[in-house]
Amino acid sequence: MELSFLAAGTIVLYLIGKAIYNIFLHPLRNYPGPWYRSASRLPYTVSIFRGDSTRRVEELHKKYGHIVRITPDTLSYTCSQAWTDAYGFTQSAKRGGLAKDPKFYIKTPGVDTIVNDRNHRRLRRLQAPAFSDKALLLQERYLQHYVEKFVSCLHQQIKAENGAVDMVKWVNFLTTDIIGDLAFGESFGGLDSGELHPWLDVMFTTLKTFTFMREILRLPSWMIKAAMWCIPKELMEHQQSAVAFGAEAAKRRMAIETDRSDLMSYILKHDGKDEKGLSPAEIEMAAITFIIAGSETTATMISGTMYLLLCNLPILSELTSRIRSDFTSESDFTGVKLQQHEYLNAVLKEGLRLYPPAPDTLFRTTGNDSAVIAGRVVPPHTSLTVNLWAAHRSPANFHRPLEFCPERWLKEAPVEFGDDDKGVFKPFSIGPRDCLGKNLAWAEMRIILASLVWNFDFLNVEPDSMDWIDKQKIFSLWEKVPLVVKMVSVGGGDIK
Repeated sequence: MELSFLAAGTIVLYLIGKAIYNIFLHPLRNYPGPWYRSASRLPYTVSIFRGDSTRRVEELHKKYGHIVRITPDTLSYTCSQAWTDAYGFTQSAKRGGLAKDPKFYIKTPGVDTIVNDRNHRRLRRLQAPAFSDKALLLQERYLQHYVEKFVSCLHQQIKAENGAVDMVKWVNFLTTDIIGDLAFGESFGGLDSGELHPWLDVMFTTLKTFTFMREILRLPSWMIKAAMWCIPKELMEHQQSAVAFGAEAAKRRMAIETDRSDLMSYILKHDGKDEKGLSPAEIEMAAITFIIAGSETTATMISGTMYLLLCNLPILSELTSRIRSDFTSESDFTGVKLQQHEYLNAVLKEGLRLYPPAPDTLFRTTGNDSAVIAGRVVPPHTSLTVNLWAAHRSPANFHRPLEFCPERWLKEAPVEFGDDDKGVFKPFSIGPRDCLGKNLAWAEMRIILASLVWNFDFLNVEPDSMDWIDKQKIFSLWEKVPLVVKMVSVGGGDIK
């Protein structure tokens, strides 16, 4: 009994001493933030498990400004200079090119892809051709095929459900079918069956598990095993089965001999037969990453933009009018023509600003050296991030920050938006580790949104889907709830 009290007392004294050190002596002590966040990581961890950490950090930025200390060793930024200094290409020994934080990006067994810069450059070089402009032109027919099927399904749903359609569900069917075909050579069949593939159905659960594991693995080693019991057994089983299924699908694609041009065809040109190629484990993880990054984020973006448009009906009417007048038929919805449509792009940018698919997942570290970020020296072993949700909604960065105003992105934008700091808008990150698939994402977003307003008139959001964004939690990505909208078919798509 005495030993138990002694052990407990020692732990309490250690925690108190650690908190005092973090508040008064830690190298980050002069950065602004609430004392309890400086004292311990616990408040942040609790917020992560509750799914509201991103919103809580936004509240801190409102109070403390562009830089906030959100844990004893973590800084959050909302200024454009932080993008260049932390994420941009290396400019000097102190600026640019910071590595991903290994404590945030959990390493996959057998795949050293996270913090090894040399290995990262090799992987990126091998995967980049799959997302080039040339590849995108060859992949465009896949996008058009599935979008046509998507539109047909929505026409049927409108008839069957009296005009009420869950946009989240059907856009997810579309984007997963597209990326399944491009990554694995096989559609997941969501549009045909009206149901998500079981693997995809638990994909978000897998991401949620990873989110919890990241926090648990930061605990002292003697506490990790006990803390893992906090994660329900079924979550761990989902995570393991999801990775296994993705690996098997990748193996099936690797076994196919075909000359089709998809995401995997470029990677398989170097399939580990030489030192430059990807190992089987790396190919499997690349395929799984394609699915998550290429389906979930695009579906989130389209769902969010449709919600914002339905909350701003004059803007929805303006977009619909422009698309229907600027194109003579859906066959004109090519990547090149849609890329040149200024108002469509402005609407999508504003959607990305107010509802970024990955609102707070870009953690970097200073490693063993100090760095200069936003004009201040950041000491070694500091984790840092740009919180997109907070940065995009900051009145210090944008005029009328909480309003949906696509006109701010036009070449001849109204004068009132002249002081917007558009440099802080980096939804796909920047620098050597920016999103490889951003061109494909843009192509998908443009053709999906253009096809939606071409073929349908949207009336309103159903009462249960009001305040749709506010109802969601964040576990790395948004935990989306159904978005049921009222819509009507317009001539089967024949707009004259």
